[in-house]
Amino acid sequence: MDKNFRYKLTGILISFTLLLSLIIVVADYRKLKNNVQANLETQIQMAEDKIIASLSTIDKVYNVLDFERAATMEEYSIRLLKQYEQNPDFSTWDFDALKKDSGMDIYIIDSANNVIESSYKDDIGLNFDECCKNFGALLRERRKLGVFSNDALDIQQNTGEFKKFSYMPTPDGKYLIELAYYLEDEKVFQEFNFIDTTHQMEQENDQIKSINVYTSLGLLLGERNSGKEEKIHPSRAAIFKKAFKDFQIKEMTVQEEGQTLTYRYIPYKADEVPGLSTNRVVEIAYYDIPFASVLTSYRNQFIFQIMAISIVTIVLSFVLARMISKPVHLAFHDVLTGLKNRAAFEDTAVEWLRQKKDPLQFMIIDLDNFKSVNDSLGHGEGDKLLVKAAKIIERESGEGHLAARIGGDEFVVLFSQLTQEQVTERADCMLTSMRESFSYLQKENIHLSLSIGIAMAESKDTIHTLYNKADIALYQSKKKGKDQYSLYNVVEL
Repeated sequence: MDKNFRYKLTGILISFTLLLSLIIVVADYRKLKNNVQANLETQIQMAEDKIIASLSTIDKVYNVLDFERAATMEEYSIRLLKQYEQNPDFSTWDFDALKKDSGMDIYIIDSANNVIESSYKDDIGLNFDECCKNFGALLRERRKLGVFSNDALDIQQNTGEFKKFSYMPTPDGKYLIELAYYLEDEKVFQEFNFIDTTHQMEQENDQIKSINVYTSLGLLLGERNSGKEEKIHPSRAAIFKKAFKDFQIKEMTVQEEGQTLTYRYIPYKADEVPGLSTNRVVEIAYYDIPFASVLTSYRNQFIFQIMAISIVTIVLSFVLARMISKPVHLAFHDVLTGLKNRAAFEDTAVEWLRQKKDPLQFMIIDLDNFKSVNDSLGHGEGDKLLVKAAKIIERESGEGHLAARIGGDEFVVLFSQLTQEQVTERADCMLTSMRESFSYLQKENIHLSLSIGIAMAESKDTIHTLYNKADIALYQSKKKGKDQYSLYNVVEL
């Protein structure tokens, strides 16, 4: 009877698996076009989110670090005003010596917005009213206000180099003294360089032809002499301007070299950083997938798949019969700590982000000095401490959370329906419980603690951008001495 039952069960599994597989093949065939298009849109959306997040990060970083540089530029501008009072004839000034003394390029702009003198000779004769009307209007406004002003990240008009510019009008209102500080050698720029992000996205996505970032004037931001268009192409200038003016995403589709190419324009504005130079437009150019060739390829495989499925499903049925008693729990949870594993966590987290019913907060937790536990006490004791730390994190996270172990000594927690104060309070509780529970290790000269990075989810955030934000905050906690938490939105970079 048992043998007959096993045979029947195996037969049922074979029939069910084969039927289900055939249904899936047919359904996939019908839905392939929608899936291909949806996948393309997802890739483009991910690229869009990542480059916007990168631009936002570097703007925020410069906004934090910019005060000292602005103060230096203002101080030197005042020195030049005093020199102007003593000698108003700019033609007699030694601009090369001034550049060597200040480490910055100096420009003199007259009331007609002409560059009449400069340490950067190539820009002499440049007229901002002719090349860039909006910027020319901004210069007039700054000259009228009569006070020092400065921009954040900007580019040199002719070279495309990243620089910071400042402006100081002369007391008589006739001229603007402009200073330019070169930024590309700065460590901060190299660490948060959004151009590297565009290159990465271009390489990772076959459908993406190019990703470019333009200023509001249509000038390519960086990457000069790289073969890319240094100014927005005239054929796309109209939709570029409309996207910037309406501050809405715009697209246009063209035929290039026998392929369908779509240009998407995403306007961006750094709310935390003042100035016209921080208004930009991201251009993503991507190919439409030739669906006919995809269908042909899939159709040619259809008969082979049916035959292969028939054989594979028989084998799988026997394997499933043996595996069916194994707990499904292991597929979704970390074996050691009992918390969710990374895959299960991210599946749930993506769903939370998709619904966006409540505010979400993301926390990355890392055990400080855990390697010394394994080195001194052995991996067995290290595993026990990991289990204990997981229980502390689970307990102190309270209600309305999703916790997981994503690496050796790294954990994550996703919260909902909490305020920033409530999240930081739970982080404090974790730190306190950790200190109390592992204080005995100090006798072994082991200082086990937690470092925590916290990010508050925004409307455009994905699980990947939340990881990046919380990881930056975690790095700050480590940098400031460990055993503490840091918030991404107030992190001191």
